[in-house]
Parts: sequence; C-alpha cells; structure tokens
Amino acid sequence: MTYDPTNHAVIEQFKDYFSNLGQTDKAQLSMLYAADIVFTDPMHSIIGLDALAAYFEKLNKNLIAGNFQFTNEAMQDGKAILSWEMHLVLKKPAKTITAQGISVLSYQEKITAQRDYFDAGEMFYEHVPLLGTMLRFIKKKIAAA
Repeated sequence: MTYDPTNHAVIEQFKDYFSNLGQTDKAQLSMLYAADIVFTDPMHSIIGLDALAAYFEKLNKNLIAGNFQFTNEAMQDGKAILSWEMHLVLKKPAKTITAQGISVLSYQEKITAQRDYFDAGEMFYEHVPLLGTMLRFIKKKIAAA
C-alpha cells in the first residue's frame, strides 16, 4: 500500500461507520481496515481484521444503541487524530454511558493501526455498582485536595 496525501476518504468512511454503533459488518470493516490491522485501547491489543471484527461483535451484543460524535481532527502524512465523544446505551447494566477520547489512526488506502485513548474508569469501571462508588469517591477526594 502507498500513501496518497490527498486521500482522506478512508477517514471519512471510518467516521461514517462509527457514527452509528451496533453493526459488525465484516465486509464494511474490510473496506476500512487492512487485514493486519493493529488495534490498541486501554484494555485490549488486537492484531488482524478477524480478531477486530470478533471484538466489535462481542461489544455490540450488550449494546442497545450508540454512536461516536467526532469533535475535532488533524491529518498529516498518513496519520489522523480524531477526538470524539461516545454515547452508549447498554443492556446490562441498563445504563447510558458517555465518554470522551481520541483515536490515532495510521492509514494508507486503509487503516493499518488504531490506538484509542480514553479513561477506562469513566467508561467502564465507574459503572460497576460497588467499584464505581469507590472510584467516584476517590476522584472527589483527590480533586478536593
């Protein structure tokens, strides 16, 4: 694959795909991601399109609705940095979650690497009944210090 500095179409396709969560269309994913995609977030490191599709499918099983709203972006030399706000409506626990983060993408004709940065506590751990209460208490104490 070669990099074409004028070809940001894959980034627009990426944003379109993630504007409505709940789907795991492997054919569509294969149009976005290279077969040897390297995906990393605070909790996972995944290599390969099949593994990434399986990961997204697992996440979507607990999802009623969700989307990413992309709030800012920068692109240069085959890299894209996208800031976003994610909104999820989950089945179990029946809850709505909003979290902010950043995706750093490397791309040529397709995305070859994706690294997501977000506060895992904000997104997941604070929503676990007992653990979440403790984490929110600790955050308040640290902020007050």
